[in-house]
Amino acid sequence: MVERVDKRAVEEEGKSCGVPLLAEEVDARCSHLRRGWFWGTQAFGEKMRKLAAKILNKTGAPKSRGYGNQVTVREHGQRQAEQWLTAGLKAAGLKRSELNGVKGSELRKVLLADLLWRRTVVSQEWLAEKLAMKSAANVSQQIRRLNRKKALASVPPEMRLFIDEAEA
Repeated sequence: MVERVDKRAVEEEGKSCGVPLLAEEVDARCSHLRRGWFWGTQAFGEKMRKLAAKILNKTGAPKSRGYGNQVTVREHGQRQAEQWLTAGLKAAGLKRSELNGVKGSELRKVLLADLLWRRTVVSQEWLAEKLAMKSAANVSQQIRRLNRKKALASVPPEMRLFIDEAEA
């Protein structure tokens, strides 16, 4: 796919792409495409640009990447995460004092980690510490491997209800 798009960019350079590459300069190992590319006609691209501008005008400018690192935002996120952690452990039938004796790959722990990772600004290090999941790398792997649908089917109904309410 990338090769076809790169080839198209080289072939259409004179028309509308703006990519000044010669065919012999194209490196098949990586794409020379940059931001701003889209699939479709020029009219489609213009329509999408206008739609994006309209959305930004309604919601204001996008937040900077540093937004999540601001002290007040981080503190609020950690308070929310602590509240959800406490409620989630209760719904899962787990006690904080028992977490060290439960495997890091236990579905209830992984579902809580997934929820907190997606819905708050806490780090994976924080999750690993609070849920006794050994390391941030383990949290990352467990979340990546999680089959949410299958996991939700095998946890207590109270936990499913808690997760549904937290995600609403």
